[in-house]
Amino acid sequence: MNNSAANSANVPDIIAEWDTDSDSETIILSDLLIENSTDISGNTDLQYQDQSMDGDDDSYEQSVIDTSNNSSESEDDVVNGTPDRCHVSNPWNHSAKNKHIVITYTNVENDELEVLQELVDMFKLNAHVAWSDSVTHLIVKTLPNGRCIRTKKFINALLLNCFIISLDWAKDCINSKTLLPEVDYIPLEFCGEPSPLVSWRVGRGIINSPMEWTKNCILYLHSSIEFNESYTDIILWAQKAGFVLTNDLEEFNDDYTMRIILADKIGSTNDVRAKLPNKTEITKWICDYKGVTIFLDWFLECLFRYRFVEINHHYQIMKLNSNMIAYTNMDECLFEFEIC
Repeated sequence: MNNSAANSANVPDIIAEWDTDSDSETIILSDLLIENSTDISGNTDLQYQDQSMDGDDDSYEQSVIDTSNNSSESEDDVVNGTPDRCHVSNPWNHSAKNKHIVITYTNVENDELEVLQELVDMFKLNAHVAWSDSVTHLIVKTLPNGRCIRTKKFINALLLNCFIISLDWAKDCINSKTLLPEVDYIPLEFCGEPSPLVSWRVGRGIINSPMEWTKNCILYLHSSIEFNESYTDIILWAQKAGFVLTNDLEEFNDDYTMRIILADKIGSTNDVRAKLPNKTEITKWICDYKGVTIFLDWFLECLFRYRFVEINHHYQIMKLNSNMIAYTNMDECLFEFEIC
């Protein structure tokens, strides 16, 4: 059944601001061309190969530091459940546990890789340079304020409930010649939220996941997303986070409490498919499919914070109002409207 025909007589009178110069331009995550994940033993040198994202509450600043996902991973790869993680809290007899520990790192400088090499050698740990879903421990070099840089590996570790621990853990383990309890070294996320700790607690069944809402959120990726250099990663992250992905807007229905069309602002191509949807298209999708169109930034912010983030005006390509949201049958409390 064509939703457009069914709703043609009930198109709401929508007056909205069209935001063509939003200050919420989405990040473009650059992938590095890397080999498949490499096991590191005591006889293998760690290599610096990393890529970072800096940002504040409303925008991101791109730089190149963190490795991309394993290039052999498929877009259809879905994580089914969380691998058994070993909590190293007993300072004695780690020999049986060490083989379960797989480390990788992010935002670690070249001269600090020797610390990780010594950690691997001393405790006979497994390690990967590139991301692998077998990773159990992500070691991060934190900022002076003790918070994490936003990287691809950070997202992957959050979604798999891995240990995200500071480089100080590695240094203290070496100095004490003991694998210390990781929970004492879990840092805050870039914005100061405890998402690494929350994710760890979810993975161990201590608390319910604050990402359960994703099961009732259906996502349609606008053609502009395909031009993002991390398009494959975005699909994998959506799957791992529990979002429902669709290639057909006809699948938008009231079974889903949130119906979201994600778009991206791409400036590196003149291809018409890479352009943001216009006001007419966005209005039509509200009327025909009861879906709202927002920037990719919102999706990434939810992942980094490991929780639902209110859809405020910074994420809205076309400024929304209460009348529009009422027409979509979505809960108005999910949105924040700009005060004129």
